[in-house]
Amino acid sequence: MELQEIDTLRALLPAGRTVYSYFKDKYSLQLLRYAVRRPTPVAELRRQPVARLLEKPAVREVLARCGGQLAPAQLELACGHPSPQHYTLSLGVWGGERTHAPQTSRPGANLVLQLNFSQEHNQAFQRLVRPRPGGDPFNYYGHPALRDERENRRYTLAWARLDLDLEHGEALIEELQSDWLRAAARVGESARQLGEEQFRRRHQYRFQGGRQAVLQYCEQVLPAHQGLWDEALLAAVLFFLREELGLARIWMHTPRSGVLLKNIRYGAPPTSLYSSLPQRFCFIPGASAPAFLTRNRRAARYLRREPGLCLQQFCL
Repeated sequence: MELQEIDTLRALLPAGRTVYSYFKDKYSLQLLRYAVRRPTPVAELRRQPVARLLEKPAVREVLARCGGQLAPAQLELACGHPSPQHYTLSLGVWGGERTHAPQTSRPGANLVLQLNFSQEHNQAFQRLVRPRPGGDPFNYYGHPALRDERENRRYTLAWARLDLDLEHGEALIEELQSDWLRAAARVGESARQLGEEQFRRRHQYRFQGGRQAVLQYCEQVLPAHQGLWDEALLAAVLFFLREELGLARIWMHTPRSGVLLKNIRYGAPPTSLYSSLPQRFCFIPGASAPAFLTRNRRAARYLRREPGLCLQQFCL
């Protein structure tokens, strides 16, 4: 993407952010909303790619009350939840002034969708971990997490890199990642293994919290997000692309296409993020690819020459 396009899109979110509430398996209700545009017999849905969504507990509750026919209003109502996790979304950029940012499938920059923690989490984090002023100890320097310089700053749980072609209504999900949870897991393991003085010496340059307080954060605050982050992030991406931008043709890399087209030589991402997760979200591997990739000579060469190389497309 061109930086000018990204700057235009970043102005879309009100005050640079929007609230996105999520609970376990909410994505199944969200995706069914895309498929059910009118009252539809459940028997008909069982013959479609969304059939796997009907087995989710949140959906089964709706089906038990729908009388054999599912309506959009019933799904909207079910998206309410007594105790969801409240996140905020913000937009960033990957690539800056570079003509070809690292690990992108074509030259240019990527738009970044950031999934940020709520203030409830942030207050607990600041009280227990006590990050140094202006510090962000669990996000990697150089990665596209939110850089919030305010006193009550926000912190990024996870982020997604996106390549878009607004003219042709196409989007490619380049990458999903949570630096925060990986870094926090390592610090939590350090807190379990080291004594107080050793722990402070090892981590004092990043935060001031003691071993027990940091362990409390890792074991009592973070678990609510650890089992949610990947599906919450992908659901937020589809919400943004489908409902905010109106893009209907959405692709995501498979493990193999991501490594080849993004030229990843070391440290390939977890396979599950590009296999089992998109399968749950009704992505289907196929021969097609975004037109902006097939027009790019390098990407098109890989797609032609590599037997069976394909991306996966969102089918709703």
